[in-house]
Amino acid sequence: MDRTHGIIRHIRSLTPDDRKLKIMNVCGSHEHTIAFSGMRSLMPENLEIIPGPGCPVCVCPESDIIHAIDLSNRDDVILVTYGDMLRVPSVKGSIRAQGKNYKMVSSPFEAISIAHSNPDKKIVFFSIGFETTTAPTAAILETGVPDNFFVLSSHRLTPAIMEVLVKDADIGIDGFIAPGHVSAIVGADAWNVFSEKYGIPTVVAGFQADNLMLGIAEILGQLKSGKITTGNVYAGVVRPEGNLQAQKIMDKFFEVSDVNWRAIGHIPGSGLELRDEYSGRDAKKAFDLEEVKESKIPGCICGTIILGKAYPSACRLFRKACTPKTPKGPCMVSMEGACNIWFKSNLSRQDDITGAVS
Repeated sequence: MDRTHGIIRHIRSLTPDDRKLKIMNVCGSHEHTIAFSGMRSLMPENLEIIPGPGCPVCVCPESDIIHAIDLSNRDDVILVTYGDMLRVPSVKGSIRAQGKNYKMVSSPFEAISIAHSNPDKKIVFFSIGFETTTAPTAAILETGVPDNFFVLSSHRLTPAIMEVLVKDADIGIDGFIAPGHVSAIVGADAWNVFSEKYGIPTVVAGFQADNLMLGIAEILGQLKSGKITTGNVYAGVVRPEGNLQAQKIMDKFFEVSDVNWRAIGHIPGSGLELRDEYSGRDAKKAFDLEEVKESKIPGCICGTIILGKAYPSACRLFRKACTPKTPKGPCMVSMEGACNIWFKSNLSRQDDITGAVS
């Protein structure tokens, strides 16, 4: 406790009195720790810790959800995916509500087991997420998959969306807390572009409250000294170069592509699709799936929240029509979604946070 109090005092001493600062976290697990620990209430009033696009479920395009529903309704297909994806809303409903042949898995390796157990079916693994979940999907392809196994890829690249955020003057980000899990794969050096090109301190942090606050303190220290660099307070887990073997396997099977992010739009070079030489495993090609135009969810501001331009409590649906049991938008579905986290941590009171990013 004394150590935590010392870090808080240090943060307060480093925060300037003459301007407002915004530090963004881009990890759902970070936002979970920040919200449930009450960390924001301990920060100086002019220091905002804003949630960003740290939820892969939230940014998965509606088009992919619709494809998953359609595939699950084929008699020759079993769709397998992670639990949260079954509840994500779309104009057609959710996979759980409108799908037919689907199974929930917690890892890609379970999907392989289902394929072996059902040789008369085509098994489509709806694989979503950032670099953290791309690596195990590449790993199963490396070890070999049965002929009836296909991948519906909806993977996204974290640095790409962060560059979009940096260039948006309406947000005005002063520093990034880099996601620990993603950094373990891509390495701390993957964030050098933000310090070197944009002059924005970016610090890799773990998931304990005191480690996160150390990351915040380092960002503030860099801003005060003017010596901007990439920091790493999670060095016991994250190496500068990351996991080179995982990167090699990912690069073998996936290539960078131009993709849509739900409620955000088309972002060049921000996604991963299977390379042409593995197109036989690509569900989009094997089943001739075409992009579906995204629909708007009336009243939902999930896209604005993902971009760090509003807090969940600014949405008129939050805690009313939209709850974890009745989610109207994807940000309320996943445990890594900001709306879900704020709902469950009761983070909407005026003394917790001001309401909307200004």
